[in-house]
Amino acid sequence: MSNNHSRWKLKLFLFFGSSISALVVSFLPLYFQKKGITNAQIGMFLALGTFVGLISQPTWGYLSDKFKTVKTILIICLLGVLIGVIWIFKLESLIWVFVAGSFFFFFFSAINPLSDNLSKRIADEQKVSFGSIRSWGSFGFAVISLGSGFLFTAISVEYLSIPMFLIAIIAFILALGLQDAKTGTKKVNLKEIGQFFKDPTLLMFFLLVSFISMTHRTNDSFVSLYLFSIGGDEMLVGWLWFIGVLSEAILFFLSAIWFKAEHPIKYIIFAGFLYFIRWMMTAFITDPAILLSIQVLHGVCFAILFLGAIEYLYKVVPSEMQATGHMVFMGIAFGITGIIGSSLGGMIFDRFSGTALYLSMAASALTGMIGFIIFYYKERNKEVIMAIEKS
Repeated sequence: MSNNHSRWKLKLFLFFGSSISALVVSFLPLYFQKKGITNAQIGMFLALGTFVGLISQPTWGYLSDKFKTVKTILIICLLGVLIGVIWIFKLESLIWVFVAGSFFFFFFSAINPLSDNLSKRIADEQKVSFGSIRSWGSFGFAVISLGSGFLFTAISVEYLSIPMFLIAIIAFILALGLQDAKTGTKKVNLKEIGQFFKDPTLLMFFLLVSFISMTHRTNDSFVSLYLFSIGGDEMLVGWLWFIGVLSEAILFFLSAIWFKAEHPIKYIIFAGFLYFIRWMMTAFITDPAILLSIQVLHGVCFAILFLGAIEYLYKVVPSEMQATGHMVFMGIAFGITGIIGSSLGGMIFDRFSGTALYLSMAASALTGMIGFIIFYYKERNKEVIMAIEKS
């Protein structure tokens, strides 16, 4: 199989794999709202899913590194997603919805990190831009979000299970034809992984990036509901996600032009600043059309943050631990933060307002940005000292 052919197979898989996320993120909260579940309960459901992901993601990452395969683990997770989709939409009891949701998220939460890890490894092997491959996941998210907006305006979001199941089937079939990625030759053991992730610099990196990524995850959970609160509908939800993720896809696709791997922390600082500006503007919006226009920043902010963070992480994590490292990063930066954001976000939204929620997110992004400025200068001073000692 030629490199170009294998990349196109991967891109097509990413398109449909991320399309599942589009339906979960964009429309699952609206589906539950239609079922009479409150914003706080929706927040708790999403937080539970993220908590399950916090356990499952490092587990799947470790298994991927241990058995030297990303493809096989992806196929197993997609099979679990299919079973979860069938189960979760057949339930009425809130307790059983939470149980089925936990099963679903145990597999679903690993799909995107594993896909990103496979894409990064293939990109490095074939010496092409990671962003140019990763962009196809964003294209899939954008297209399915927009198409679903039209679909659910016509037939109601209560039929969400049908497109979710069909797209999951397609992703599963495509995963069977993927090329697996090479991994490090050194055997991975839990003791070495534990020691590595006790590194204080890496832990500080995880903490600081979480202040910024938490705002992204919180917005994922509540922006659809926020849009409804200011007069939006299912059609506008589709457009909201299409605009945001299309801008993300374009940024990823063009990353070979604008992203330079030498100073990844600078990109994270800039992303933190953009997130701060975005949340401040969002907090005071009363017109759905203005929210849609600001949504262009969704992809810009995330692409800059994600590429900067992944590049830094892959510089400091040994090759044989990269799947595990990637999963731990996603678990902390988008997992723990998702639990906090979904839980507290729902309560703030219900008890105060959407404005209060987005102002608190702006404060969190600003904290992360300032922290990374300090982090950057400390790291640069270390490099200078090491260079002097070597000379």
